[in-house]
Order: sequence, then C-alpha cells, then structure tokens
Amino acid sequence: MTHTAQHDRIAIIDFGGQYAHLIATKVRRAQVLAEIRQPEDPIEAFHGYKGIILSGSPSLSSFGEDSAYNKAIYDLDVPILGFCFGHQEIAKHYGGKVVNGAQEWGHADLHINREHPLFAGLGKVEQVWMSHFDSVTEVGPDFEELGYTILGEEGTPHRYAAIGSDKLRRYGFQYHPEVDDTLHGDEMIANFVLNICACAPTWTMDRYVADQVEKIRNQVGDGSVFLLASGGVDSTVAARLFGEALGPDHLHLLHVDNGLMRKDESKAVVAMFQELGLGKNFHFIDATDTFLEAMKGMVEPEQKRRAIGDTFIGVFESEARRLGIEDHLLGQGTIYPDTIESGATKRSDTIKTHHNRVPIIEEMIAAGKVIEPLADLYKVEVRELGEMLGIPHDMIWRHPFPGPGLGVRLLCSTGRNEDEAELAKIGPAVSNALAKYGLTGAPLPIKSVGVKADLRSYEHPFLIHGDADWDTLATASG
Repeated sequence: MTHTAQHDRIAIIDFGGQYAHLIATKVRRAQVLAEIRQPEDPIEAFHGYKGIILSGSPSLSSFGEDSAYNKAIYDLDVPILGFCFGHQEIAKHYGGKVVNGAQEWGHADLHINREHPLFAGLGKVEQVWMSHFDSVTEVGPDFEELGYTILGEEGTPHRYAAIGSDKLRRYGFQYHPEVDDTLHGDEMIANFVLNICACAPTWTMDRYVADQVEKIRNQVGDGSVFLLASGGVDSTVAARLFGEALGPDHLHLLHVDNGLMRKDESKAVVAMFQELGLGKNFHFIDATDTFLEAMKGMVEPEQKRRAIGDTFIGVFESEARRLGIEDHLLGQGTIYPDTIESGATKRSDTIKTHHNRVPIIEEMIAAGKVIEPLADLYKVEVRELGEMLGIPHDMIWRHPFPGPGLGVRLLCSTGRNEDEAELAKIGPAVSNALAKYGLTGAPLPIKSVGVKADLRSYEHPFLIHGDADWDTLATASG
C-alpha cells in the first residue's frame, strides 16, 4: 500500500485464525491503518509500527503448536495485545501457564475487575464471544487478571479471560473482540489502538481510493482488464474502481448467467451497468446449460464450488478468445473472506473454496494475470468505498446476489442415509441437553459447512423447536 509513512500503523500478526483481516478492518474503523504481517517476518518488518495485535489460530498453544514464530517481537518497545491463541502465547511467554481444557463456545459475560484504559467507557460486565480449546490458568510476574468470564446462567468463572501488564504494555483477551457477538469489541480495540498505542486517527477510505487507483494503474500499465461482473456489490464496486483508474476503453465487463440467478436478474444487471456508465464494453452470455451440466450429480459443497469456479474460468477464457482480448488481466471483486475461508494464508484452515479461489485462479494469480483491488476489504468497507465512488445507495445496499452460492445452498442428496447410526446417537444426547430449557429437537439428515474454533466443520445441523424467547434459544444453541 502506498503513501502510508504519514500514518500511524498497527501490525496484525496472522496466525491463521479466521478473523485476522477482520481485526485489521476493526482497527481501520478507528481510522488507524492496520497491516497484516506473518509470524515469521523478520524483526525489521515490524519497525515503524506503534503497536502489534496477535490473532487467534486453529493451533493449540498448550501443545506448542505453531510456536516457531519470531519471538523477537516481544523485545520491541511497543504495546502488544493478543486475542485467543495470541492471548495464550503472551501469557506463556511471560511465565504463565496454558492448558488444554475449559473449552468455551458461545456468548459469555466478561466481568471486568477494575477500571483500565482498555475498557474505557464500558460497563462492569460486557458480553463477549468465546471459541477456544485452550485456557490460561496462571499468569507470570507483572501480570494481573483484568477480567474473567461466565458462560451461561449456571457457568463457573473462567479465570484470566483478560490479562495485562501495564509495566510491560502486554495484554491479552481470551475472547474475540473483533466479532459482532462481542457487543463492545470495537471499543476495546479502539481503546488499545488510540489509548494504549496513542495512534492518531488519520486513515480514511477516501485515501484508500486514491491508493488503489494508483496501484491499479501501476499494475495494468498500458494494458486492460476483463472483469466478471455478477452485479453483486463486490464486482460492481470493483468495476467502478477499475473505471475510475483506467477509463472505459481499458475495461471489459462480462456478465454470465450461470442458471442460478433469480428471475430477470441478469436483465437487471445489464441495465444497472448501463446506468453506471460502464456499458461501452459490456458483454453478456447465457451459460446455464454449461454450469448445470458441470454440477450434475454433485452433493458435497466443496466439489460443487470447485466445479463452479472451473466453469467460470472456462467461460471466461472462451469469451476472451471470441472477443480477442486474451491478453487482458482478469479482474475480480474478491474480498478478504473469499481468500481467508479458502485457506489462502499459510495457517488458515479451508472453510470453503470460493469460486474465485479454485486452483485455476490460484495459478493465474501466481502468473500475475489477476488483479483484485478489494482483496483486503470486508463487506462493510466495500460498501463504504462504493458510496464514495458515487454508486447509488440502493445498488450498494440491495439484497446480495446469491449467484454461484445457490449451487451450494440447494442441498442435494444421494438418496442414501449413510449417517443413520450417527444421527441416532446425536439425537438423544442433544435432546437431553435441551430438556432443561423446555425445548426439543432433532438432527437433520443433511450436512452444512460451518466454523468452530477457526476450523472447518461439515456436520449435521440440529433443529431446535419449542416455546421460548430468542435469548433462551441462543443460550441453548450455544
């Protein structure tokens, strides 16, 4: 990223947790520039940062997993804050103890022991989100317990959920302040960045636009970009940004009807891009039969995703040859969740492979044939960027286009109940746990992809039903 020397910066060390870039996004919400660093980066790479945040990880600190990172960061004279795995690593490095046990999953109440700059403006009890297998059971010299958590009405105190040493300027949260389920997590992160690290809030999205326009022009040079434009917010904002940087003569847009769109959706997409002034080199193709044939007989989500991604590239290459623009860079509206959920960072677990992160695309990226100006942004930043670029509000906030996702969301079956024994075991166990809430339930004979403790799960969902308010349902499901 260019022109960053004039901004205070925070380094986010990505240990492979699903939320590393979300942490960076939340820091940027406080108008402070956050940049992702790898745990093995040389210590010189961290010079100039005013603080460091250690992300969570699917690794287990208690067993020494992923412990070969550059621990010279702890010698730097800057504040460091760790989340989940990062919290455990800080505790362990400074003489504390981490054990495998006391797992927590779901909403918990954080009881804050005393007033502290990290919790400025917050209450004595705050709702936080827990997702961990390891726990800190002791802290070393100069550290104190800043808060403990209680999970559920009958839960026991989970010690050392928040720890700190004002002398060393080292802090840790066992919970995830970066997710929305931690109700005032944004404030906790902002307190660290602004109060503890004393950063100036000078990073804004209008500066991001200027930097990306320059970056696009430098990468494309005298060439052009060919963008697959679904009509969703990501590809629309990317198209507008490419148009701003390159002009209409160096941008070709292709909209593909993959047979998974809503009624008249493609017609609406064509009209939208015409209204945005991006219709000069806009192309449309109906590839319904091609996509449905590619997914024929498939059930497993990952298999479908790869088939969809491969088919998109096949259609793209065919159209590029037909139009005589094979040498154009492939533009994509890829945003960060597309890359982290596909296991794109060194330590990330593959949650789901997105259609713009299948092997063919990865090969094109390695060859320098892909350009993705939104790849470091979360959806909220993309929408803010779109508003700044003059895209009408209703186009930015309209219902998301499901597109290829419908191929996965339309659950299929082989017709054989291969998990009958497993379902028979799950049902009674979960039903017994629900009984104390006055609820009943049943496992469903389908599987769904989810995330647990930064790892992909592909398991049977459990249907919960009964007469209860939302809070009771949330507690029971947690």
